[in-house]
Amino acid sequence: MSKPRRVPNLAGNSVAIFRESVRAEETWLQYERHFVRFLQWLGFENNADTFLEKAKRDKKSAESKIIDYVSFQKERVRRGEISETTVANFRKPVKLFLEMNDVKLNWLKINKTLPPMRRHANDRAPTVEEIRKIINYPDMRVETIALTMASSGIRVGAWNYLRLRDIKAIERDGKVIACRMRIYTGTPEEYSTFMTPEAYASLQRYLRYRELHGEQLTPDSPLLRNMFNTSQPIVNWKGEASNPEPLKHSGVKRLIERVLWRYGFRTEKKRRHEFAIDHGFRKFFKTRAEQVMRPINVEWIMGHSTGISDSYYRPTENELLEDYLKAVPLLTVSEVEEVRQKSEAEKKQFEERLNRIEASVGLLVSQKAEQLLSLAEIRRRGTSR
Repeated sequence: MSKPRRVPNLAGNSVAIFRESVRAEETWLQYERHFVRFLQWLGFENNADTFLEKAKRDKKSAESKIIDYVSFQKERVRRGEISETTVANFRKPVKLFLEMNDVKLNWLKINKTLPPMRRHANDRAPTVEEIRKIINYPDMRVETIALTMASSGIRVGAWNYLRLRDIKAIERDGKVIACRMRIYTGTPEEYSTFMTPEAYASLQRYLRYRELHGEQLTPDSPLLRNMFNTSQPIVNWKGEASNPEPLKHSGVKRLIERVLWRYGFRTEKKRRHEFAIDHGFRKFFKTRAEQVMRPINVEWIMGHSTGISDSYYRPTENELLEDYLKAVPLLTVSEVEEVRQKSEAEKKQFEERLNRIEASVGLLVSQKAEQLLSLAEIRRRGTSR
């Protein structure tokens, strides 16, 4: 697989206010990349000031250029290079940049030129069998990534922020029943979700492995880290166990992509794949959790906005936990767990059948006893005569 082409950083005094308007780092990187490509298409390289000056002097010309750029992207849609949704993503940073620099265009007219968008993407959730295959990959991080994302519904960008302090096991009667996760800690997007005991156990095995090779874990340690040398340490080398570097979302994506190619889930190079890393695990979580949980709670612990309900619906963490616990069996992918659940279901069915048989036998015994009492009463009366 070829590495994505690096895009130069935006240049110009007008960029500062634009950058301040985008809170999430991952969103900014996407906006910057799309905006630079727009500037390069115009022939301005990565200089935002040049575009801004021209847009201020001639707004009609700026609108025309943006519409031409939309048409250029629509042609790419027709060739199958990008999706309809991506065209709107190219427009968003241009609109935000101009608005933050006090340039108002007729965006209603520009938006009318956008292609109609599908109501859903052409990707899907992985199956339980596929996740089982993925977690067998030799790199311990893969199991932790897959089980955590599938059981919590977090976005791949959340790995940029996750530290050990964001993880807290929840126990009952000395047994871990779930694990609470704080996502995007310290940002306006902060929220809580949960992971299954299975995912938590995988994470603990991975952390113990890191400690075994000399890493000193602290609350600020990254949940995922770079590869490190497990034999002879090299002093001050970034691959040394005691010198961890966080594995961010781009590294997570590359790692999982390597697994998908290795196991044949991907067989040809294209922009969009059926099993998308960004959304595949989230779809798995949402699809299975909604079978037993309240849909609004599923949206809440996925970090989604619930519209007007955001202002009025405020479930407690305990309420979310109790609802989440209903979904734990469906979010657990272990074959051992599946056998255990099947065994428990069969045991329950057996016990129910046994109870019905015992009830039937009890009824028959009671009826027989009544018959014997009646017969004895008849004989007693006959003898007394």
